[in-house]
Amino acid sequence: MQQLSLLPQLTDNYEHLARRTFSHSGVCEDGARQALDARYAGLFEETDKFNRRLVSFQANKTETLHSWVKYREGFSAALVELLISELGIRAGDTILDPFAGSCTTLLTAKMLGIHALGVELLPHCHLAWRGKSAVFDYDLSELRMLRDLIETTDPPPTRDAFPHLAITETAFPIEAEAELMRYVRWFEMLEISELAHTLLKMLIMSILEEISYTRKDGQYLRWDRRAGKMQANNAKRIEHGKKPVRGIHKGKLPTVKQALLESFGKVIYDVTRLQTDPPLESRQELLFGNALYVLPTLDSDQIDGVITSPPYANRYDYTRTYALELAFLGVEDGIFDLRQNLLSCTVENRSKEEMLYGTYRSLGRADFCEETLAAARRNAALSEINAALRERDRLGEINNRGVLSMIDQYFIELAFIFAELYRVCRHGAKVVFVNDNVRYAGEIIPVDTLSTSLAESLGFIPRKIYVLPQRKGNSSQQMGRYGREELRKSITIWQKP
Repeated sequence: MQQLSLLPQLTDNYEHLARRTFSHSGVCEDGARQALDARYAGLFEETDKFNRRLVSFQANKTETLHSWVKYREGFSAALVELLISELGIRAGDTILDPFAGSCTTLLTAKMLGIHALGVELLPHCHLAWRGKSAVFDYDLSELRMLRDLIETTDPPPTRDAFPHLAITETAFPIEAEAELMRYVRWFEMLEISELAHTLLKMLIMSILEEISYTRKDGQYLRWDRRAGKMQANNAKRIEHGKKPVRGIHKGKLPTVKQALLESFGKVIYDVTRLQTDPPLESRQELLFGNALYVLPTLDSDQIDGVITSPPYANRYDYTRTYALELAFLGVEDGIFDLRQNLLSCTVENRSKEEMLYGTYRSLGRADFCEETLAAARRNAALSEINAALRERDRLGEINNRGVLSMIDQYFIELAFIFAELYRVCRHGAKVVFVNDNVRYAGEIIPVDTLSTSLAESLGFIPRKIYVLPQRKGNSSQQMGRYGREELRKSITIWQKP
């Protein structure tokens, strides 16, 4: 593996990127957070090689293959390609993404002939992976036949109903839901290859939002005011003398057939292009589960580089955002467990420390668990943040007390991820984390420097903290009470010595 080839060193001094204050109006102690920014100020580098489009799904919306399934929380293939090049990862090396999401890292590795391993808990991401990773195995004549069949044939009627979760009821117009289920059952009965069955199921999943009265928006689904749920809720509000909720209006929704044909056309176009120039043979595998419990089962010293972006500490609940997709895949009975098993980034998550102890005890590595937990508990900045949030809560400024445990557990869990990455990486391997800093009740949490300090305490050498030129704002609620603060969105790079 090549030596680290970082982005060109710029002559400007980027110490101005370090913050001087982290607590609004100086209500709480912030010396430990200031010390972290001062300590790592020499690693900060602002560069226009990275931007918010690259570190989000925006750049994937029109990308070959990656645009087949929309995944708002992912980063772009262009970013992964840039990082693979900058880190000196070559064909034959192995990269890891412990928070694989829509599998942009794995798919990009596949296109470059690089081995890759990913870990992901959400089942709809696994379906997306199965559909996209088979791009070089599809029979184009079969795909064209299926597209023509969809265009010329009306599926037979069915009495089957969409397997709604409570939060997805009335998500579709009545006629659209009936049409959707006709296609679902028809596709299941077609005598076609297993690969084609998987692709059709993925395509159905990919159009659910498009044909629905919902729109993904951060922590929740936004609802069109035409949805039965919105109309019923507004009727109750009016009955109690309240103003109705306006809701969104998505305009004219496509039919299931229209949406399928458009998506299928894109797939056939991409498959045709990609199969004319297949990449070098390589291996990619997506493991199912939470990285907290999967990484401890992997062999040591096997990974040449890590490129990932964990769920941010922003209260986003993926089980709500992707409720339609999860309902479609029939996870109703397991939705609570799924939510609890995700990395602690919502106010509903409970501590996983007992489960972690159990996992490590079963592997004969209880000492490793205790040492990692102790390293996190010794972190002065994390202790300071926890104390600051408790004080803000005492002052009545925390709107949900679940934020306190969420932030504490988020970094505890990341410490275990970092410790396992150190173990599974080869000497000289580099780890790249994309993440956002956050703010709660006027308290800024420097996720980039705090994560870097945790990683350093577990053995990594901090190499760089790239800061995007475009800053991230904070919520309108916080701006109204504490004023606007621009928060860093960063790409941190560490190295195993």
